[in-house]
Amino acid sequence: MDRIMDTNFDLWRLLAGLGIFLFGMLLIEESVRALSGRAFRKIIRRYTDGRLRSIGSGALVTALLQSSSAVSLMVLAFVGAGVMSMQNAIGVIMGSNIGTTFTAWVVAVLGFKIKIEAFALPFIGIGAIGLILFKPASKLSLISRLLIGFGF
Repeated sequence: MDRIMDTNFDLWRLLAGLGIFLFGMLLIEESVRALSGRAFRKIIRRYTDGRLRSIGSGALVTALLQSSSAVSLMVLAFVGAGVMSMQNAIGVIMGSNIGTTFTAWVVAVLGFKIKIEAFALPFIGIGAIGLILFKPASKLSLISRLLIGFGF
């Protein structure tokens, strides 16, 4: 009987985690869509234009962030917001897999790792404070929503 209750508890955790993840994706996509001005779109397109550039950008960003999941999440938000084409997004995601491998090599050689999870709670906290302090239609409020979404 205890085994059944544990299974149900894990199922609820799974559903809660999935809900938080999807809500975070929604916040990021809406924020990116609202914040993406002409200059932002131009920068993203310039660094992801072409196969080699998109793969290289994905590898570099993943090596810096040490999280291919975070890079994939941002890329999906960019595609959903119309900032990046699907072809370039595929290249960035392929590059993020290369970046993950590169990160593993760096960790094996240097022996240190910065966990992106350590930034999640501060992002959520700073973003929540920003939502309280700034007007809902302001850029700072949108940036706060982006931080919360990325933290989730």
